[in-house]
Amino acid sequence: MIKKCAVISTVSLVIAEMALGHVQLMVPNNSTMDNQKGAVREMDIRFVEHASLNGPLLSMGEPKQYGVLVNGKKYDLKDSLKAIEEDGKIRYTSTFKIKEAGAHVMYLEPAPYWESDEQVMVTHYTKVIFNSCGAGIETESQMGWENWEGWHQMVSFPVEIEPLLNCTALWTGSVFRGVVYLNNKPAAFSRVEVEYYNENLDLKQPNKSYITQIIKTDTHGQFSFTLLKEGWWAFTAIPKSTEVTENPEGEEIGAEMGGTLIVRANDMK
Repeated sequence: MIKKCAVISTVSLVIAEMALGHVQLMVPNNSTMDNQKGAVREMDIRFVEHASLNGPLLSMGEPKQYGVLVNGKKYDLKDSLKAIEEDGKIRYTSTFKIKEAGAHVMYLEPAPYWESDEQVMVTHYTKVIFNSCGAGIETESQMGWENWEGWHQMVSFPVEIEPLLNCTALWTGSVFRGVVYLNNKPAAFSRVEVEYYNENLDLKQPNKSYITQIIKTDTHGQFSFTLLKEGWWAFTAIPKSTEVTENPEGEEIGAEMGGTLIVRANDMK
């Protein structure tokens, strides 16, 4: 595996302009949130310039953290990661088997990515949430509510989006709502970039301004967005930061810290 590391420290440097065009994807290789293979989740983990263009692919270093949070407990899954070379770039895959009822928060802290064009190190803390429905796990309640409990659990990343509705069961047309946190505090007027994962390139944008939808949080750090098409949607919150780090040459430069939450909308059929 490729290993990269950077030491991050807080100093009085404000990054006025945030880098554009970086989306950390982490999605199950299944057509819906209800896994077609029962209890097995095959995860596709890749870093791209734009999810809405499905590329170009950017090379990932070895992730610093990768695991799942379920029923209040974290499980380290880093050993399950497999590096895959694609078009000369590195992405990762992982296989995970659901063993208990409840919402599963898959989380990833990627290695910082050196964006030489914008002279910034990019780290987007990412999570995707799915429940245990369809995994064949017995529950005590007739409704099986144990299968989706805990969808709002937080990983405690430096930048993180908290969903305000159950994001494991969203219909197309649902209004997704969330709160952006920076160091455990709601981040007012933060930038949130939204991109549809255009995996098969079946969505055509009228012009380049449609590639990334941009939202600003309100005074309470909250935002909302209507999911207009079936598929995966990536929300990346990028609050203004005072973080700096070192580039590969050891020079002090800005650090873009973002929090990504990936959700899926399903059509009513």
